[in-house]
Amino acid sequence: MKVLGSFLFILLFSTFSFGQYDIQGKIKGLSKSEVYLAHYFGYNQQVIKDTVVANEDGEFRFKGTDQLPKGLYLISFLKSKFIDLVVEEPNFSFSLDTTNILQSISFQNSPENSAFYAFQKRMNELYTAINQPNLAPARKQSLIAEVQQFQKQWKSSNSHLFVSKLIESSFDPEIPVFNGSLKDKADTTKMQLFQYNYYKKHYFDGMDLTDERMVRTPFLQRKLERFFKDLVVQESDSIAREADILLAKAKDTEVRRYIIYKIASTYENNPILGTDGAFVHIAEKYYIGEPALWDTSTVRRMKERIAIIKPLLLGKQFPAMYLTDVNTKEIKVGELPFKYTVVFIYDPDCSHCKQETPKLVALQEYFKSKNVGVLAACIGRDKGAWKKFLTEFKLNSWVNGIDIHINPISNKEEYYTDFRNRFDVYSTPMVYVLDAQKKIVGKRIPVENLKDFIQYLETRRK
Repeated sequence: MKVLGSFLFILLFSTFSFGQYDIQGKIKGLSKSEVYLAHYFGYNQQVIKDTVVANEDGEFRFKGTDQLPKGLYLISFLKSKFIDLVVEEPNFSFSLDTTNILQSISFQNSPENSAFYAFQKRMNELYTAINQPNLAPARKQSLIAEVQQFQKQWKSSNSHLFVSKLIESSFDPEIPVFNGSLKDKADTTKMQLFQYNYYKKHYFDGMDLTDERMVRTPFLQRKLERFFKDLVVQESDSIAREADILLAKAKDTEVRRYIIYKIASTYENNPILGTDGAFVHIAEKYYIGEPALWDTSTVRRMKERIAIIKPLLLGKQFPAMYLTDVNTKEIKVGELPFKYTVVFIYDPDCSHCKQETPKLVALQEYFKSKNVGVLAACIGRDKGAWKKFLTEFKLNSWVNGIDIHINPISNKEEYYTDFRNRFDVYSTPMVYVLDAQKKIVGKRIPVENLKDFIQYLETRRK
């Protein structure tokens, strides 16, 4: 979410004290408006650190007794406008004109931001020239070469600055030329595999995972998301393996904590089937295994989530589900005679369940042809509402159960199943698919995808 032309500075005052921050600005076109100072926490979150009101001349001052955490910040003003700036030095100033931010911005006492904006200004000039209509091919190639040369020179001159790391982290690795033969299709495949493997191996080369300032930028999150989405096979073992390799490089505590959090949160409830095993791996190894990184409540929550999710991973035996049918007879899931069992966990009062149930009923003939049965488990505790639901949707062909049991001594109703913590039912309907041995082969499958999923299972068996 970068707007080219959003940056900053000129020194208005020069009396600063060590260990404090004092950032002063003057924005032409701003008058008596709120101005916010915030640092990035990924690309889609910002943490506000200070708020002031500019005077009638657009002058304002962020000042505090605590040192600001270093990283990439933004100053937000006029509701829709903002500028990025590097906070490395605690005391600096800037000025700009809202009519042309990039060209007008200037700094004092901030080598980081001076270099940052010099880079952006020149890159903007070069790409404006490249994108001119009807540009001659030779001139375009010349300008592209000029871009490459400028970037190389700029990085060399500013390698000692954090902003150099910042810009480097946004670049992709350069893939070397493939030196093999390209005479046939097999050679082309080898080249593509070489390029993929090199790109993947060196994807994080430009990102300093030992520098905690990277957490307060948009770039670490972007790299993580793209890497695990586009370069890693979406299967638990592959995700876990790549996470381990990456975290072996992340020596800084804040960076390490951020990477662990992002991977775990991505795969805790990921829609891709079977990837929750990666969450269990991350939670066990890096939350439970490294408790010093986390507060006790976080570790406790992870232990609780592992206890719920681990027994429900693909390949696990489906846990006991205590249900009785319309005649109050116990339903024994392990004895259901189906090749595949669709476990449909629902609430009669759930509007979404009422939408999905007819879709499942419509698959009845197909299911019958493939020896697929439906076990409909009602989480409600109102027998009347349950039976009304069965009648309304004509569910007589299903195995219908409810968690209501009559105590033979007291003759009172008892409930045995904690659907939330035993079957991870945080919304309804919830769908599991079991094989003939009642092992979990699918979970959270949308009803409209069940036919295709059964076909996939049948194909896989062959």
